Amino acid sequence: MKKSLVALAALAFVGAVSAQTATVSGKLAFGYVTAEGAGVAPAKSDGLQVTDGDFVIAASENLGGGLKATASMAVQSRGRTTPIAGRDASLTLAGGFGSVMIGAIEIGNGIIGLGGADAPTMGLDGATGIGGISRPVLSDVMNLDVLMYTSPDLSGFTVSAAMLDANGAGGTQSTALTQDATLVGASYAAGPFAAAADYTSFGLNGVLATAPGLDNRTRLSASYDLGVVKLGAGYEKLKTTAVVNNSETQYLIGVSAPVGQAMTVGLNYARNTADALNTITAYELGANYALSKRTGVQAAYQHISEDTVAGNATAFRVRLLHSF
Repeated sequence: MKKSLVALAALAFVGAVSAQTATVSGKLAFGYVTAEGAGVAPAKSDGLQVTDGDFVIAASENLGGGLKATASMAVQSRGRTTPIAGRDASLTLAGGFGSVMIGAIEIGNGIIGLGGADAPTMGLDGATGIGGISRPVLSDVMNLDVLMYTSPDLSGFTVSAAMLDANGAGGTQSTALTQDATLVGASYAAGPFAAAADYTSFGLNGVLATAPGLDNRTRLSASYDLGVVKLGAGYEKLKTTAVVNNSETQYLIGVSAPVGQAMTVGLNYARNTADALNTITAYELGANYALSKRTGVQAAYQHISEDTVAGNATAFRVRLLHSF
């Protein structure tokens, strides 16, 4: 009897240690989009389109001793006439020491997450691309190979360090001269307040396709949820290796608020100033009506302008979004 109990306990232990779970998540959205500006060909375009079609397959395994391994792969598909494309892929090992993540991921603009205050807008990062705008309002969307360490959560405070490689083929380089970037950062989240800061030093080869490339980047962002309204702000300073005209500054202010039980409205305002280049300003208004926790109807308006009238652009989108 005792031997049987011991055997059952051993089997239960092995099962708990090797337990693996898998999940599928994602989002799909379809709507009507219209855009107008000097850079839109023709001058005005509109139509129905799939605005989001992203699916994530993730699997995690309990390795025992407090260790957990997680693999995640994202896929994008925007309908029958568009190809299936690979998105973020990562492998993470987490434990009492914190976590180590290695993967190939898209690093989005780092100040939108907190600075945008979760406003239901279209987004002002590098994917905007409407009108005759000479550069994105909020830049830095990059596809990178990443090796990142994140410390354990210490009363809401974490620190991180990462090596970023933008070559895409051949992996992270072995010498300092060809290493694309190193990043150090810290974040804090407790109760209604959250903040993040990081500094990135880019290698001499840069991450831009043409010289002079990037030199360093500093980012700061924070948000505070007051219940009746959520406020956010972000700041970014980019410097290149150019002798002149080597500085670009980005600002973001965001606000969102619930209206009744089902609706959320929000506003984002952004400004991009650079040496000897046009100043770009933009604002977005958006609303989301939740039909459930996972399904909502959204409407958003976006206006972007440069110092020259030729650079102005506007866009409007209404869509149905379902996440799972």
